[in-house]
Amino acid sequence: QTRKVPIPPHRFTPLKTNWINIYTPLVDHLKLQVRMNPRRKSVELRTSKHTLDDSALQKGEDFVRAFTLGFDVDDAIALLRLDDLY
Repeated sequence: QTRKVPIPPHRFTPLKTNWINIYTPLVDHLKLQVRMNPRRKSVELRTSKHTLDDSALQKGEDFVRAFTLGFDVDDAIALLRLDDLY
């Protein structure tokens, strides 16, 4: 499964600046494959064979979307810790 999260122009520079802080929890904790697509100005998330949690893709999308809405990376990480948000 894949998800694409569009990045608004005013959040693309902060995304580049904080990319390591955004990328690390997605790969280490959720076991997702992540890439930034600068041409389409989006972040693409994909499950891998190592992904254990079924809701990992949704959590990852919510995390990136929270950052694009203006939340700090540390505040958005709290979304990854919550279970059954919906």
